[in-house]
Amino acid sequence: MIVSRLSTAAVLGLTFAGLAWAGPASAGTSLVVDAASGAVLSAENAGQPWHPASTTKMMTAYLALKAIRDGRLGLQTAIPASKRAASQPRVKVYIKAGQEVTLDNALRIMMVKSANDIAYVIAEGVGGDVETFVGMMNAEAARLGMRDSHFANPNGWHHPDQQTSARDLAILAMALMREFPDYSDYWNTPAVQLGKQVLNNTNGLVGRYPGIGGMKTGYVCASGFNVVATATRGGRTLIAVVLGALSGTERTIKAAQLLDDGFSKWGGGGYTIASLPSQGGRASSICGDVQRRGGGVALADDADSAGPIAAQASGIGGNADDGGRFATALGPSSATTSVLSRQPSGRVSLGPRAEATPFPVAFGRTPASASAPLAANVAGGAESRVARGVSPMLAPSAPVAASLFGSQTGGLFADRGRTASGNGAIPGATAFAPSTPETTQPLDSSGPLRLQGAIQPGAAAPASLRAGAAAGIRPLPRPAAKPLLVKPSPKAAPAAAAAKPAQGKPAQASAKIQAGKPPAAKPPVKPKAKTQPNDDA
Repeated sequence: MIVSRLSTAAVLGLTFAGLAWAGPASAGTSLVVDAASGAVLSAENAGQPWHPASTTKMMTAYLALKAIRDGRLGLQTAIPASKRAASQPRVKVYIKAGQEVTLDNALRIMMVKSANDIAYVIAEGVGGDVETFVGMMNAEAARLGMRDSHFANPNGWHHPDQQTSARDLAILAMALMREFPDYSDYWNTPAVQLGKQVLNNTNGLVGRYPGIGGMKTGYVCASGFNVVATATRGGRTLIAVVLGALSGTERTIKAAQLLDDGFSKWGGGGYTIASLPSQGGRASSICGDVQRRGGGVALADDADSAGPIAAQASGIGGNADDGGRFATALGPSSATTSVLSRQPSGRVSLGPRAEATPFPVAFGRTPASASAPLAANVAGGAESRVARGVSPMLAPSAPVAASLFGSQTGGLFADRGRTASGNGAIPGATAFAPSTPETTQPLDSSGPLRLQGAIQPGAAAPASLRAGAAAGIRPLPRPAAKPLLVKPSPKAAPAAAAAKPAQGKPAQASAKIQAGKPPAAKPPVKPKAKTQPNDDA
């Protein structure tokens, strides 16, 4: 029978009051607690300082969600990336300086892909700058009772002063679950799609372990492979923490073992996570072990196979040939409570990941960004109108972003005022709204040139012309009348009839009068039928 770490401590005569297990720097550390009660189900070196790696991003997410709850930020707040954020090392999604991303999309990308550049974007959007945000992280850690934790950056990139413990990470996980249950999809999304890229969750338990609630992984060479995982079964929710595994597979299999073991029993040593002691000291590096025996590389946390994964059980339990990196191991359990498959060779395995539809994410604003609160890193600048996305309100001479997509376009290609990016965004244009007329053109104007006199309000008048300009204006000659090419309308007939004699020939009558002879009487002319107007010559 494999003996648990707690049983080993009893054999050695260690009392609960002195439960600060010392161990070699290369030994792993783990913890399983009940999320509802905080009861400790198993623990190994739970108070030992450890480099957190990207599990740091749990605190970054916690502070962002607090800002949303307090109304200081909104999920649709558009945060512009700084050069400092864009220059962060991999793992990253290569956001460019000046590009914007909503806090909603940023949180999902960070928690699923563990993107270092996006973690800095969030930090600057919440705190204004990274240094202020790191101060907020440490203040929050102290408030939560994370006694072993100290943060130096918001993404977990290795820093000798950045450390935590399994106990502290379990406390942080409980705070996230209890205070923000409506946001659990941020750490449980199987995959996101950014443009044409599908980015799978770095947590190997997501999609493999039934009832998994997600949370966060982490890896730097100094820390090894870390994971904080939650799972629910039979109405119980457990939190498992594994720090210092030598590979991503070992990390995932070990966490699954701890969860299986926790679900197989009701109760632990009769104490809670709050009463776990701190070991003190500084976190040590296990990079040598990772490089020699784990085959780890600097980017190992960036890759995960979708197929089954397996590890040798003896390489994880307390009877391992390497001295036992993890002393806590699975006790006997029934097939109904165990998710892991055990082979006669001693290997344990998890099946392939379940297929899932990636959640679409994108850089840029959304229509709701216009009414969202400002990000802290742009609230004080004049350019905040652009960062906030306040078009369609056009201010005089103020630039507004224009995109080639309509506002009704859905999906990844919605008109969000995106700037040029590597994920399919189209560069937007810049338009300027007209300003009020001015009599003089400012020399330092940044808007489009306004030509004086070109456009004036009201109707034109002689007074508005330059001196002497009126004298030079001559009316154009009126062209000669041309004969009508069409027949006149019936209404014009009376005027034409009045202008001409109705009877006889005018030329003959004029000649007789000029000769002085009285005109001879003529018999009355029998009236003719009414003449149609269009028959006149």
